[in-house]
Amino acid sequence: MPAGLGGGGIVGVALESTLGTYVAPTVYAPILSETLKYTETKYYSEQIRQQTIVSDVKAGYYHVEGDIVMEVDPNTLPYFLFCTRHTPAFSSGVYTWVPSSAGAASTAASGMVQRTMSITVVRNGVVFGYTGCVMGGYEFTITDGVLRVTFNVLGNKEATQSAPTPSWVAPLLYGADAHYVYLAASGTNPTFSATDTTFNGFTFRGNFNASAQNRIVADRGATYISYGITEATIESELDFMNRTDYDNMVNNTTKAIKLESLAGGATFAACTTGVAIQANRVSYDAYDIGLAGMGDLIMAGFTGRCIGIAGGDAYSIKCKSAVTIS
Repeated sequence: MPAGLGGGGIVGVALESTLGTYVAPTVYAPILSETLKYTETKYYSEQIRQQTIVSDVKAGYYHVEGDIVMEVDPNTLPYFLFCTRHTPAFSSGVYTWVPSSAGAASTAASGMVQRTMSITVVRNGVVFGYTGCVMGGYEFTITDGVLRVTFNVLGNKEATQSAPTPSWVAPLLYGADAHYVYLAASGTNPTFSATDTTFNGFTFRGNFNASAQNRIVADRGATYISYGITEATIESELDFMNRTDYDNMVNNTTKAIKLESLAGGATFAACTTGVAIQANRVSYDAYDIGLAGMGDLIMAGFTGRCIGIAGGDAYSIKCKSAVTIS
């Protein structure tokens, strides 16, 4: 067959009933790109036998890894976030995810708990089925005015599967007129009032320091995916107006920061669909200011790290969606 174009590809996902047991797609995700791959550590024998080249090879342990880049869409986002290191909840059409201390990927089959995912990718008509997948991290960012997300995927196994028959729904994206950024004093339930108009970009990263674990069993695929320290950060470039944020960094003053991306309303309560990323206690790791050039705006490079707060959550992600997950 001739070489194919990426535009003819398919990515379908399904939450698993049993960790690592393949489930055919129930939802099709319109992605921008993906790099999922089979990753193996082969064993090469270095026997000393009057030669200086390895003499044999044995198959080794393997796992699945790679990134999926997509525009944030409330039709698909909840499925991926169920496979992150968060505790999920659902009320009145709104899904909420807050940090979890789970040490490894869940084996749960259903309910408001962490899940695993089967991901089916079709490339030039060839089907790849990845199982036991979780999101080892993610990055939400506003690119060209549109909210996007990159998921760092780790999975247990890969195998050939039957070709799916996709069905697509109309996209629900969040463009340049959808975003609101708020700044407030840190707290378990911060009081956000007026929007902040100095943010030139917004990036929220979650890194669970996930790692594929192999144990001595008669199976080369990863036994499970483990988690390490959760690192959550916010990055932006800000108009430099005064010393307030600079002094916050110097004086170790924490703040609360929220991004809302909404459709069908100007508040999260009033919108028809929306995403809200709220960091309740953020430490200023960096606030860099310089004179870049005679005709350049004076901007500040900001990096903040989310930290725990007594009686509350370091951060939360909310999605108002018509999707039903059980």
